[in-house]
Amino acid sequence: MESESFYGVTLSEKDPIAQFDVPDIPEEYVVHSHKLIIKQISLGSEAKTGEFNVVQAETNVNDDGEKKTVKIPIAVLKVGETRSLRPNVEFPNGSVTFKLVQGTGPVHVCGKAEMNFGEFDDGQMYEEYSDDEEDSDGDFDEDAVPQTNGKSKVSKK
Repeated sequence: MESESFYGVTLSEKDPIAQFDVPDIPEEYVVHSHKLIIKQISLGSEAKTGEFNVVQAETNVNDDGEKKTVKIPIAVLKVGETRSLRPNVEFPNGSVTFKLVQGTGPVHVCGKAEMNFGEFDDGQMYEEYSDDEEDSDGDFDEDAVPQTNGKSKVSKK
C-alpha cells in the first residue's frame, strides 16, 4: 500500500527550525520505504529587500555502515534575484531538519511525503511467493534450445 501526503512549513526569524519525522504506523504494518521530496522553496512577500535567506537541511546518512549527520544548504534566496526554487530534493531516510541559517524570511518549504508499507516484510513476501512457485505444476524442458531473438546460430557457407 502506498501513501502520499502534502508537506509544508514556513521558516522565519521567529520560527527558524522545522523538523520532519516519519509518521507513526500501526504495528501490523511494515514500512518498506519512505521519503520526503521537496518540490518548492519560496520567499514570502514580507521578505526584506537585499537580504539573503539561506535554508539548510540536516539529515542522517549511512556511510560505509557508519551513521553521519549531513548539513547542507538547499536554497539561497534573495528579493529581486531569486524568490523561488524548484529543487526536487529527496530525503529517503527518515527525519530531516530544515533551518533558516541566514536571513529573517519568511521562507516557505513545500513538497510531499511518500510511504510504501504493507502487512508483511520483504522476507515474508518472498517466502509466500516461493511457496506458490513450488506448488505450481509448470513443465520445464531442460533440453530446450535458448531463444536467439530470431537469429540462427547455424552459419551459412
